[in-house]
Amino acid sequence: MGIAAHAAKVADLPSMTMNIDLRNGLVEVQGGLPTFASPGLEDRAAAIGPIASDSYEYLVSLLGFRPDAQVMVVSEADWPRVCETPVYGLPNASNGTLVIAGTEAPLWASFADMVQPDDRAEFETVYGSADGSIRLGSFMDLIAVHEVAHVFHEGTQHFPRLWLQELFANLCLHAWVANRAPRDLAILTTLPRLGGKAPPGSWAHSSRDDFERLYTDVGGPNYVWYQFRLQVEAGALYDRGGPAVVRRLFDAFRLDDATLAGRLSEEVDPGLAEFSLAF
Repeated sequence: MGIAAHAAKVADLPSMTMNIDLRNGLVEVQGGLPTFASPGLEDRAAAIGPIASDSYEYLVSLLGFRPDAQVMVVSEADWPRVCETPVYGLPNASNGTLVIAGTEAPLWASFADMVQPDDRAEFETVYGSADGSIRLGSFMDLIAVHEVAHVFHEGTQHFPRLWLQELFANLCLHAWVANRAPRDLAILTTLPRLGGKAPPGSWAHSSRDDFERLYTDVGGPNYVWYQFRLQVEAGALYDRGGPAVVRRLFDAFRLDDATLAGRLSEEVDPGLAEFSLAF
């Protein structure tokens, strides 16, 4: 389907109500999307904002519509005020608002613990700094694209499984890096590939059913382990299908009113189908 036709299909999708009051007390940073930072974190926001903005435009080109979006790059002190995610440093998006940690978060250090001893040299080559420390900020900055992708499907596309929703966001992330920031492919792919190798027995939760039942409640590092595995699969899916697979996955579970009514009529009850069109 061409982008123009796709845009016509999604033009009447509901828009989200973005909470602009969350901007109170933050400093606006110039960028393609409305971007705001905790005082003192303007430079971090100036680095993350363009990633969010360019990935937003990239997804517009693939999906054909423009949801409302704003970016918050905040301190640990401001975090509880602007989002409901309890763990500082776990990027999130809700109702068009992307929230990204502006400083190295304790959570990030736990990611290194997932890497097996035989893989430490490769891990340190990609994420090691000149002073010998491990810095994962460059990887976490890219996760802004994952959250931008959530803004596109939130309120417009309801995936039938949570893991598919997260795979979509990870696919968008891989597609953007591969097309718009290929120099960062090693940064994006190395940690998920190595961290995802941590044995399932290392975690309280490791099954697909646990993920669907508990989602983020599996716990921060455990949730990230699931995400690492999904990111690896997203990269493999992109390699098989290219950029077009992003829109194919987005469209795969979309039901317009007529299609839904037809399915209800055939599989449930014709009267319910009529009601679905009149409701």
